[in-house]
Amino acid sequence: MDFSYIYRQNPWWEDRESINFDMHIRKFEKSKFKYIPYFMNELKNYKNGIYIIKGPRQIGKTTVLKLLIKDLIEKNINPSNILYVTLDLIKDENELTQLLLDYFLMNGKSNNKEKVYLLLDEVSSVSNWQKSIKYLYDTGKLENTFVVLTGSSSYDSKKSSERLPGRREFGKDVVYLPVTFKEYTTQKYGIDFQYNLEDLFEMNEEELKAINLKNSRFKDDFKMYIITGGFPKVINDFLENNVISEETLNVYKNYLYGDVERFNRSRIILNQLLFKTPDLIGQRFSWNSLSNDIEGVSSKNTIEDYFNLLSMNFLFGILFFYDFSKKVIKPKKQKKIYPVDLIITSVIENITNIEIGLPIKIEQVVFSHLLRYSKNLSEGLMLYNGPYFWYSQKGNEIDFLIDLRNEIIPIEVKFQNKISPSDYFTMKKVFQKGILVTKNTVFKRDNIIALPVELFLLFV
Repeated sequence: MDFSYIYRQNPWWEDRESINFDMHIRKFEKSKFKYIPYFMNELKNYKNGIYIIKGPRQIGKTTVLKLLIKDLIEKNINPSNILYVTLDLIKDENELTQLLLDYFLMNGKSNNKEKVYLLLDEVSSVSNWQKSIKYLYDTGKLENTFVVLTGSSSYDSKKSSERLPGRREFGKDVVYLPVTFKEYTTQKYGIDFQYNLEDLFEMNEEELKAINLKNSRFKDDFKMYIITGGFPKVINDFLENNVISEETLNVYKNYLYGDVERFNRSRIILNQLLFKTPDLIGQRFSWNSLSNDIEGVSSKNTIEDYFNLLSMNFLFGILFFYDFSKKVIKPKKQKKIYPVDLIITSVIENITNIEIGLPIKIEQVVFSHLLRYSKNLSEGLMLYNGPYFWYSQKGNEIDFLIDLRNEIIPIEVKFQNKISPSDYFTMKKVFQKGILVTKNTVFKRDNIIALPVELFLLFV
């Protein structure tokens, strides 16, 4: 590859002020909702190591890298020691290795002991990229180097832990998930909601009702959040236009189709699956039952393959049944799926012209927030490590189970005007405690806690 390609992506080598004119920096500075993900503070320690930021496309990973560059330059780091490359046009590990070796040669790294900062965007697009990073590490090229890689799929990046054992130093994997409602209100109002789910069961009913009254001012914010979801780009689009624009919908629609085609899957089969999705979100089903309804599919393995790919690309979560007595999941039993964010739901509505009801969207928002309680998202959203769900042989179901302080806590969504004991009978009988996410109801009865959805989300 012509090295001028690299020069064009690193204008701060010639003019350190140029970072302020970068497209992503300018959009961030002009945006009404300026979201800084929680992991930025840790990255800004700039400890040597290989850090991998995973997450869906168009969530803001590139902006994170550009903000790091801006921060480094403002800290008077030598701009020539900062390399940013978007890797979409790099075909394989050999080209990636040569690109970085050329940079080290130009930079004089072998003779220069100054720290180097490598920011490599969309590494998922480079086949066998792990081999390149491993080679450079093993040959000492990454000594005294801070490396950040971003990727929108765990389909390949899951290999990183297999091929980079002991080579990460202070580095780690970070998953960039959609903004939570708590993060949204914190950013908007500059306040920090001080409670979390661990505190819930220590509170009495009077305390819960007082907190609910105090935070009732966020109801209007939740009405907006249930439209936008948690992608910063979508939130800003809505704040500027009071609607999610067709242009923004098309960005995420193209991302949905493009990610599947990038892995040599059929758009036609995906489209059929998307038309089935409005009836599947939050409902138990089997791969086998769905395969009978999709033209051109002769095996449940094909259906499973498509949903596995969607989950590895952080588009859909796959929940597994949790055997409460044996404390293990049962992958062969029925599954549930949820889109990772409401913008994906909006895209599905746009494609299918089928409206997905508000109660389903509420349940989906609860799901996306509970992803924070997964022990491991390194394989994308195939949720072997929670959250889970449960159902009995008689068909009684609990929407979600999370592991909270090594205790399984059931969570049931009942977005309805009135709550009766039958709505939490199964939760009380089987688990003896739990959380009921409601429309307006607040109570605490026999270790069953009911909270309005917007208040519950502030605890997550």
